[in-house]
Amino acid sequence: MGTEWLAAQDSSSQKQIWPEVDIYYRINERIRIYGMISGTRTNSEYTDGTTGIYFDFFALPWLRGRKYADLHDTTVGYYWSFRVGYSYSNSPPSDKKKVINILETETNNNFHLPADITLTSRNRLDWRWVNDAFQPIYRPRLKFIRDFKTEYMTFDTYIWGEYFFYLNDNSQNRFRLTAGSDIKVIKNVDFEIYYLHQFPNKPGVEPVNAIGIQLDFYFKSKRYKQQIEAEEKKP
Repeated sequence: MGTEWLAAQDSSSQKQIWPEVDIYYRINERIRIYGMISGTRTNSEYTDGTTGIYFDFFALPWLRGRKYADLHDTTVGYYWSFRVGYSYSNSPPSDKKKVINILETETNNNFHLPADITLTSRNRLDWRWVNDAFQPIYRPRLKFIRDFKTEYMTFDTYIWGEYFFYLNDNSQNRFRLTAGSDIKVIKNVDFEIYYLHQFPNKPGVEPVNAIGIQLDFYFKSKRYKQQIEAEEKKP
């Protein structure tokens, strides 16, 4: 632990900013479409980018799911959810991995803990093609979320840890720890900010310190809005 901490403070640590925009469109209670575009600004000030499109399917509403389901339109209000999607990335010119195509598959399991804390256990498998070479990654993650609501604002705080198992080359394996907050700006817009630290795994993985800045836009189909309004009017 001491060695890792010293390495994280070393001048070789990459300092990055990760801007991102996500757009969610809820078709009905079970199905949602999600699109994203993101970038990475590194020490060298070069920005690479990723775009993706995904489909979410929600299953098995939990006992307390209705309380959380429409707060940020996330998967927190459901016990089980599935995602499948595709993303495309361009890496910096200095990196040999220039073109990355990923078929992403994941499942999320949510558990409500004491003190209104939600634990999300995610299992994600990236079926990656890097310059036509197949390089899959398994990415398990544990995330703890706590919602807050005051007279003036609604927000949540979270912390999560994620490990990357590079199935073809374990020298690239890495662990990331993140803490952040998701703030509801207006009805359909959230602002998210977080700090991420990637621990080194010598010789292939350098430490990274990143600040993430993200805007989330949420939309619902007309039929789904009518369904929500009808349920809210029920005694």
